Amino acid sequence: MDNREEANGLLKEAKEDLDRAARYSGAMDWVTVVHYAQLAVEKSAKAVISCFEAFAWTHDPSEQLGKLVRGGFLPAEFLEIASYAEDAAPWHALSTYGGIKNGRWRSPSEVCTADVATNLLDKASKAVHVASRFIERSAGK
Repeated sequence: MDNREEANGLLKEAKEDLDRAARYSGAMDWVTVVHYAQLAVEKSAKAVISCFEAFAWTHDPSEQLGKLVRGGFLPAEFLEIASYAEDAAPWHALSTYGGIKNGRWRSPSEVCTADVATNLLDKASKAVHVASRFIERSAGK
């Protein structure tokens, strides 16, 4: 595997997912915003991880990203991105299948509210920005 190619490919996908989430936000399609924002956060984290090692096959790469920070490979700001990945991970299933809310099963449109979507979209935007900056800087080395 070419780590640079893997990182750039994942970052490209993260940017595309962020763009989709932003477009669907304009249509107030909160389920789709949540779905693509979660993917943007996940792929941003995996793009950075892939600069160092193969990423784990999970929707929550937060632990792997945290290990790279604790090992001195990444600056501390990536702990915030790791927390975004951890927060976003459950929304992959919730935006697809729904989940328990107020003691009963709810559809994705009942759990993926405007507040949830806006919050995840903000985190996705930050994650993509930080990952982009890191990967572009490391490409110049």
